[in-house]
Amino acid sequence: MIKIEFSGSVAFVTGGTKGIGKNIALSLARCGAKVAVNYAKDELAADSFLKEIKIRRLSESILVIRSDVSKRDSLQTIIGAVADKWNSDINLLVNNAGILDQGDFFQLSEESWDKTFAVNLKGPFFLCQQLMPIMTRNGGGAIVNIASIGGQMGGGRAPDYAATKGGLITFTHSMARIGARMGIRVNAVSPGWIKTEIFTPVKLKELSLEAKKVIPMLRLGSPEEVANAVLFLLSDHASYITGQTLNVNGGMLFS
Repeated sequence: MIKIEFSGSVAFVTGGTKGIGKNIALSLARCGAKVAVNYAKDELAADSFLKEIKIRRLSESILVIRSDVSKRDSLQTIIGAVADKWNSDINLLVNNAGILDQGDFFQLSEESWDKTFAVNLKGPFFLCQQLMPIMTRNGGGAIVNIASIGGQMGGGRAPDYAATKGGLITFTHSMARIGARMGIRVNAVSPGWIKTEIFTPVKLKELSLEAKKVIPMLRLGSPEEVANAVLFLLSDHASYITGQTLNVNGGMLFS
C-alpha cells in the first residue's frame, strides 16, 4: 500500500474552500501538511469551510485567507500570512481556482472573457513566478495545476474557460521545463465530469444520466478521486514525473 505523507510541508491551494479545492486541502491536511487556502468572494462557502475544519479538528493545520490570486499584490499578503502562521515558506502549490460561466458564445462579453483569463491563467502565472524561486531556495517543491477536459476537447458553452484550461496545460509544460533544474516538478490534473456543489441537484441528475451514455465508467467522478491524483503528483511517489497531464475522467477522453 502506498502511504502519502506530507509532514513538514506547507501547501497553498487556490480556491480551496469548496468543491475540488476543498477536498484537496482537506486531504493534504489529513496527510500531515500545513495548508493555506484562499477565496476571493464567496464568504458563505468560506464560513462553511471554517466550521468544517473546526469539526474535523484541523484548524491548526489549515489557514483560510481572503485574497484574489489574479492580483499580483495579493501574493505578498498570502506569503506573509503563511510565514506568520507557521514560520515557514510554501513548497507545494495547487492552482485550482477557476471561473466557469456557461452561455451563448455570441453573448460573451469582453469583461467576462478577461475575468476568466485573469483567474484561470494569470493567477497561476503570478503564483509560479513568485513561489518557484522561494521553493528552490528551500530545496525544491511540487506544483499541480488543475486543468479540465474542456481544455482538451473544447466547449461550446464556455469557450473562454476551455481556452484557459488548454493554455494551463501548455503552461504546465513550460513550467516543468523551467522547474526541472530548480528542483521543482510541475504537473497537471485534468478532471472530467465531477460531482461538486457548483451543479444544482437537477443538473447533477441530468449529468448522471448523460454519464451513462458518454463515460465508459458510467458515472460522474468525485472530488476525492481528483484529490487523490493531486496528492500522488505532489508526493515523492511521483519523484520522476513532471510535465504530465493526468486525466481523471472515467475514460471519457484518452490522450
